[in-house]
Amino acid sequence: MNPVTFNDKIAEMTYADIQQRLMGQTPALDKLRELFPKWETSPLFLYDEPSNEAETTAIIKGVENEECFEHTPFPVFRLDINVGHTDKPHFGRYKAKALVANYPDGLAVFGRVDDLLHTEETYAVKAKSHGLPIWVFVHKVKQEHPGSTNFECSPDFMFGLFNKWKMADDIKMPVFREMCATYLNGLLKSVAAFNLSANAPNNHIAMVQPNQPGRSVEWLKARTHFTLIAHGHPANSASVRTGAKVTVDVEAEIKRLAHNRRGHSRTLRAARFRYARGKTIWVKATWVGPKEWQDAGGRQIYRILEPAVAESKAA
Repeated sequence: MNPVTFNDKIAEMTYADIQQRLMGQTPALDKLRELFPKWETSPLFLYDEPSNEAETTAIIKGVENEECFEHTPFPVFRLDINVGHTDKPHFGRYKAKALVANYPDGLAVFGRVDDLLHTEETYAVKAKSHGLPIWVFVHKVKQEHPGSTNFECSPDFMFGLFNKWKMADDIKMPVFREMCATYLNGLLKSVAAFNLSANAPNNHIAMVQPNQPGRSVEWLKARTHFTLIAHGHPANSASVRTGAKVTVDVEAEIKRLAHNRRGHSRTLRAARFRYARGKTIWVKATWVGPKEWQDAGGRQIYRILEPAVAESKAA
């Protein structure tokens, strides 16, 4: 992931829409900034998914008592998704980027799929580059029911192929309806798996920033992102000093994240919660290691975020 170029890829989709609007081909996404306020500077998450689609599905089906989009780590955030197949690396990787906003009437997602896992199902699209990148815009997204990998959304979604939004009449065609359902559902499954992993009690959120103190605030901010840290991470130890360099087995960390699935929430009722009283938050395991450490090479600084006592819905 390149945090600096993430926004450029999203902006490409809006530029294309403006061009088509001038040609009278499709309505512009007039509510983009309304639905995703300040998206350019919203938290950016790097998410390496579990090792295959079956594991992604298992994460979603493993939570049957709560809708998977009820709580999000931030009201509006950016998400860079990267998933491969551990047993079949020749399949390549599924790569997608998305803006996500959480509203009372459901999730809004504006994203693009730049690469697909090279399976028999997607062979024609990937091998012949049919349609890539795939663009989607959907809102009022809800899970059919807790534990389901099917989603419902507003009928006025948008779908694009070949760097171009399809016209509404095209989307009504059976062949496009089927294609839309397949790729929309695939992206939403990835967003759902991320959200459940982010809210799981044994996973934590960390901010990652380049360890270059001589750089300007703007330079550092443009290259800062967020990531998920498993409770079993080597840095989560009382013996690790603040600012220490910590070596991590990346594959092992991804597996730990995948297994820390289930989230638990509680409503704040005590009088000491003067402003947050009555709000529902996710219960997290206590982080016992230092709040700040470096990667093994000393290139990146990691800072654990305290669980937020705040509403996770966009205004």
